[in-house]
Amino acid sequence: MNLESDTGASELLANLSIQTIVGLALILTIMRFLLLRIKSVSAEGKQEINPGARAMAEILESLIIAGVLVFLIIRPFFLQAFFIPSESMEPTLMGHNADSRDLSGGHSDSIHDHIFVNKLIYRLTEPKHDDIIVFKAPARADRNGNPPKENILIKRLIGIGPDKVEVKRGTTEKGESAYFVYVNDTKLNEPFIKEPLYDPQSGDAIFAVDHPLQLKPGELFVMGDNRNNSNDSRYWGTLERSRVIGKASVIFFPFNRMRVLH
Repeated sequence: MNLESDTGASELLANLSIQTIVGLALILTIMRFLLLRIKSVSAEGKQEINPGARAMAEILESLIIAGVLVFLIIRPFFLQAFFIPSESMEPTLMGHNADSRDLSGGHSDSIHDHIFVNKLIYRLTEPKHDDIIVFKAPARADRNGNPPKENILIKRLIGIGPDKVEVKRGTTEKGESAYFVYVNDTKLNEPFIKEPLYDPQSGDAIFAVDHPLQLKPGELFVMGDNRNNSNDSRYWGTLERSRVIGKASVIFFPFNRMRVLH
């Protein structure tokens, strides 16, 4: 299990802070002002704004409006774009690189889904079981950082307080020993997972594994669809409801994988 490769969801253009956007908008505004001061003489001998400069100023005006709309209004409150860099949510969300060195488990191609996350929905309603959610993970979930940091992760919502969650040993249809997820003593039907959970589970998976975990109100339990390669609640515990950013709603790239997520 390569949990270190589970780096979660990364925001597109994540390094563009509000201050950066405001600064860029100011620079473009100054450039537009200077362009509109460039004059030329018309066929009638009158001075007027240079046509080329006017056209460029209009483009800059469009960029300013679009940038302010997207980064200062849409992104903070409504919709945000992310890309998937790891395999933890496969096969639902693809996030692997080509790896020709590992012929048994490697990939011949690279696929990284780009998704839109609905940030408004959880302002109006509460998260539901099986929702694919994007959240700001607690620092204890960071297995790579030194010091640990609060990364953005994407997982499927399994338990919602006051649910009781347990990951316990059972048998597959082929008679193989594996682990299965139970919520409130009911075994979940999960056709979306990549494969059954290995038996035995990692020794680091200490939450809800081989014993029930009673969630408190406001606590969530999340797991990746690629259960054997997912750094999730089994390893670092419950997630606070307040840390949820939004619901993964649409894959918009690659184009051959465009679809609404359920």
